[in-house]
Amino acid sequence: MSRQIKYIVAVILKNIQNHDEFLVVKRSDDDPDLGGCWGFPAANIKSSELPEETAKRVCKERLNCSAEPTRFLGVMFQKRNNYDIFLMDIEMLLKGGQQPDVRKAVHTENTVYVDQKWSTDPMDLMLSAKRGSCCSSIFLTDKNLLDRDEWIASLEGSDTVG
Repeated sequence: MSRQIKYIVAVILKNIQNHDEFLVVKRSDDDPDLGGCWGFPAANIKSSELPEETAKRVCKERLNCSAEPTRFLGVMFQKRNNYDIFLMDIEMLLKGGQQPDVRKAVHTENTVYVDQKWSTDPMDLMLSAKRGSCCSSIFLTDKNLLDRDEWIASLEGSDTVG
């Protein structure tokens, strides 16, 4: 029997008033994968969507705001315990006059976000990257704060890799 494959888009939402700021969201403490960690909001790509459309939907449904895609950061494949994922990070620019709010999210799929904050410190994401977060690892690699070969090697033999 073949393993399920999920295609996922994570959004790096940039603040229109300060392009150095990006939005991070916190998972609930009882999240089975990354409990209590800061990361980026994400969603599965629907069969009829392009990745950019998924990114816009993440903003609308999970953050209650609108944004436009500005840059593709990278993609990562990972074997999880019960499925495999291809996850890509897309940078988005918040549209003027809006503020995201995870508490007003319309739809949260499986992952629940309990808090959010604007950050300028990529190190807010190091814990989730060390625990196997694809979106945080891609972002930190893009910022030259994480060596891609090292984090791939660290996942080999871990519980995250099937």
